Parts: sequence; C-alpha cells; structure tokens
Amino acid sequence: MNMARPSPQMAPFSFEATERLPYSAAAAIFLSSYLTWRPSQDLMFTLSDALFLLALARLIYRGRVPLEPFRFLTAFWLTGFATLIGGLLIGSIAGPAPSRWLAVSGQYLFAWVVLPMILLRRTPAQTTAMIKAFIWGVFAMNLFGVIVYFTFLGTFEDARALFGQDFLSGGRRLGAFTGDANWNGAVLAMAVPFVIFLRAKALVGNALAVAWLCVILLGIMLSASFTAFTSAVAAIAIFVLVGAVRPSPRMMLVSASALVCSATLFVELGLSLPRTFVERVGNAIHNGDISEAGTFEGRMLLMREAWGVVEHHLLVGLGADQYRVISAYQAPVHNMFLLLWAEGGLLSLLGWIVMLAVLFATAAKAFSADRIATALTLSVASTFVIASMASPHMYARLWAVPVLLAVAVSVQVAIDDRQRRRWRGFLSMARTAV
Repeated sequence: MNMARPSPQMAPFSFEATERLPYSAAAAIFLSSYLTWRPSQDLMFTLSDALFLLALARLIYRGRVPLEPFRFLTAFWLTGFATLIGGLLIGSIAGPAPSRWLAVSGQYLFAWVVLPMILLRRTPAQTTAMIKAFIWGVFAMNLFGVIVYFTFLGTFEDARALFGQDFLSGGRRLGAFTGDANWNGAVLAMAVPFVIFLRAKALVGNALAVAWLCVILLGIMLSASFTAFTSAVAAIAIFVLVGAVRPSPRMMLVSASALVCSATLFVELGLSLPRTFVERVGNAIHNGDISEAGTFEGRMLLMREAWGVVEHHLLVGLGADQYRVISAYQAPVHNMFLLLWAEGGLLSLLGWIVMLAVLFATAAKAFSADRIATALTLSVASTFVIASMASPHMYARLWAVPVLLAVAVSVQVAIDDRQRRRWRGFLSMARTAV
C-alpha cells in the first residue's frame, strides 16, 4: 500500500507518514485480549481500556480524531449502532431493570464507536504496527499458556488462584488471560489471517510467520473449541481464495521443516493430542456429527428457548441483560442474533445486521485496489460472524480490536485507491489537452 497525499477532507485528522504509533495505542492493542487483567471481574474495564482512553485523549488533544472512521460508510455504521442500542432502550424501559441499559449500551459505545476513532484512518505504517501489536499480544499470551498447560500440575482451583479465572478450565481447556477457552480460541482464529496478511505483504519473514502460526494453532487446539477450529479453517480458505495467495517455495520449506521438527519432538516426548480436543473437536470431525462438538446440545437448548422468547417479544424485547433473568437455564443464549432479538426486539437485530453489512462493504470497496486487503477483512469478518453465532453480547474488546484492525486495512486501501484514480484522471485530462 502506498501512502497518498491526504485530501483536504482528511486534513483535520490525517497523520504524518513518518509519525510512529503511540505507545499507549500499541500497548492497548497488545493487551486487548487480556480480559482478566481488570480490578473487578464484575466490571468490564481492563488495563487495555485504560490505555485506549489515554490514546483517545492524545488524539483529542492533537485534534486528530477521525469523525468519519469508516469514511462514507460511517453514517450507515452509526445508524446501525443507534438502532441496536435504541431497540435495547425500548425493551429496557418496558422491562423491570431499565438501569441495565446504561451499562450495556456504554460497553457497546466504547467497543464500536470509540475504538473505531482510535484504530481507523491511520497511515499504512501505523496500521501495520497495530496489527503486529495484536499478533504479539495473542502470541505472548498463548505461549505462556502453552508452557503452563504442559508444566502446571496443580488443580483447577490452584490455576485460578495463580493465573486468574479459567486460565485453565475444569476440563483442562486453555482460556489463557481471556478467561474463557471459547473466547481464546475465537481470538486466535481471527489472528491467523493477520499473520498470513503480513507475510503475503512481505512485512514479516518466513521464520517469524511460522513461529507465530505454530503457537496460534497450538493455542486453538488446546482451547478445544470446535467453533474456533472451524473458524480458523474457514478464515484460511477465504483468504487463499479471495486473495489468490500462493505460498512461496521457501515458505513451504520452512513450514514443512517446522512441522517435521514439531512432530518429531511430539513423538520423542511421548505426547498425544489433548483428550479434551479429541472429545470436543476430533470426534465431531471424524464421525461427521456436529452434536458431538463441545457443548452443542446445551447451546441448542438455549437457542430453542430463545426462539420461544422471540415469538412473544418480536418487536419489543425483554430489555438489556434480561434474558438470563427469565431463562430456565439462568444463562444468556449463546447466539448474538437471537440474544439481541430477544432483548432488543427486531430493531436491535436489524441494527446489528446493518453493522455487519458495513464490515463486508468495506472489504468489497477495496477489492479492485488490493485483493489481499479484501481477503483479510473478509476472513476476519467471517470468523467474527461465525463466533457471533455461538456467543452472547459481543462488546468485549477482544472482539472489536481484530475486526476493526482488519477493516482499517480496507479503509486505508480505499482512500489510497481514490487518490490514485483522481491522479489518473488528471493525467488523462492533461494528455487529452496536449
């Protein structure tokens, strides 16, 4: 991607091509998946959030807050967001606990309105630095997690006391510092396309890319999440097909060498595939029966219950965070679409669909200029949508950061492409005049 001269419309919040990414923003992105690093588990405000606010304050002080982070699609994004929280507001006013709307809408506001102003519309060099910070963050977290997984001999309670909530679950699944094995697997699945993107753009070497992928893929296996495993496979397939990416002979040689060394070490140490991974993922793939995948049956029970709730709350929902209160299972349905429909009515569901449509529209806009950028945005967005079908409210920053970073690449490419088309138009006019 070539850095084009900013247009007058970008001037108030454009960045100098040589300006480095602030340490506060880099650290915030690095720690965005470390959800257990917060003063209270009852409050979703982490160390990463504090650093993001510091980065935002810096932007405000320097007058560089992009008020249109998605460019011309910003109006659609904000309309979708307003519709989403508006539906939750209507349901909350009609429900028993309207005060919960303030907490839930505040979290959505931070994740999907504030963060885009911090992460989008930066220079290619800064965007690359942010992507690297994200990958290093999940890499470091899971490298530490892998070491703990294979060396820690204590009980589940011992692991929780030392490392935090569900670092290692009771079924010995790796949640690391996300505090949830499914969430850890999902964020790792979203990290895979970023590694491929950096290598395809020759922004990192073969050895570093393979090292990242080894730890990331091992982390996905130790998380024993069927959704994460299938998401990672889908993300790789989408990236390769859309981006027309073909590994170089050197990359294939390095990857094969790493695979052989890993397999040899695996055999020499007498290791085998983790039992939890085999039970939750391996058996479902081997037998072709999705009902054997993880907690599929339990989630299906919640989804059937949610359909019953939706039938009675088609337009006006239960209100923010109220599904778990009325549920016979005392838990929110693990499906973002059904949960928003149940709690915010049809209005919230439509708002969420509009926001997802903006993600894919940014990818499509960049296709003519950079297929690899489109491949990144599509693969990460698709992984995010798959995860949303197995997750409750998705305002945690571990969801927003990778999605917005992938969008940032396509937005930047679209800006550069607009400038190139403008200059080509000027040159064509000049040749015609001559």
